[in-house]
Amino acid sequence: MPDKILIALVDDDPAVLDSTALVLKSYAIEATPFTAAKDCLDQLSAGLNPQCIVSDVRMPGMTGLELQAELKRSGITIPLILMTGHGDVAMAVSALKAGASDFIEKPFETDLLAEAIRRAAAAAVEAQRDARQRDDLIARASHLSSRQREVMFLVADGFSNKQIANQLGISARTVETYRLWVMEKMGASSLAALVRMVLQLPPHDPSSSQ
Repeated sequence: MPDKILIALVDDDPAVLDSTALVLKSYAIEATPFTAAKDCLDQLSAGLNPQCIVSDVRMPGMTGLELQAELKRSGITIPLILMTGHGDVAMAVSALKAGASDFIEKPFETDLLAEAIRRAAAAAVEAQRDARQRDDLIARASHLSSRQREVMFLVADGFSNKQIANQLGISARTVETYRLWVMEKMGASSLAALVRMVLQLPPHDPSSSQ
């Protein structure tokens, strides 16, 4: 993860916004400030790509919870941390259940906010890496024939060559040949590696091979 973390900071109180952005600089966290959630959304649509969004919950116009809902509707997966007043904790818990990364109760210690931002940014990097790996696996699997895919999923389910041969009506030697092709095309160095790959793929629909 880069040394400097870039975030979008949303709070309708300009004084809080400025002071929070200023103190976060000492933690190598650079904040792009917004006094309205809609302005933040507009900039995201225009290409702003922060590693994390930190937003107050109670704001005029669009609340932090409404911002969360709009991010989800738009397919924006940037982690969201909510800053909440004491009476907003129940709402923040609901937001966590809906996918928010974290919430920080006001008045907060800057150390806690900075650490929450670091965790969210690190989790986002990991999620992006996992998504790229999954896309790569799906692309590799797409180059398998229907029969090869059948064999791959049966192997991953723990069936032996003989059991697969009986189920598909082919010889065990042919199954072994398919297994070797699958291992090579998927880039799997072992059976365990192949199983881990299959677990990341969409479920196999046998009817699609008919």
